[in-house]
Amino acid sequence: MRFMLLLHRRESELLQRTPEWIEEVVGFLARFEDELLTRSELEWTETLDSDTRAAVIGPGGEHRDGWYNEAGKPLRRLWVVRVADRARAEELAAQLAGELDTWVEVRECLPGAQRP
Repeated sequence: MRFMLLLHRRESELLQRTPEWIEEVVGFLARFEDELLTRSELEWTETLDSDTRAAVIGPGGEHRDGWYNEAGKPLRRLWVVRVADRARAEELAAQLAGELDTWVEVRECLPGAQRP
């Protein structure tokens, strides 16, 4: 089963953290992703550009600066993992949430999504 783990966070929240915290988190993420790769659980990951550089394009080409759900936090990073079941995906999300001190969204990637 494939799941997407989504981290939502404002850039301003990261800027409030200490350099030591950021260094610790970067080290954790490197180890976390290496462990996923070793177990063949990581399919891919992305770190997204700053929310200040996001844009939303609507029907007819309407353009708005910002992210889609401005009332919520913008998507900052995501991981797609292939694991045995939802419980394992939630276990991985709990590791991320604990180290990053934030909530992590878990969504299953539906099998038909890979078809054209």
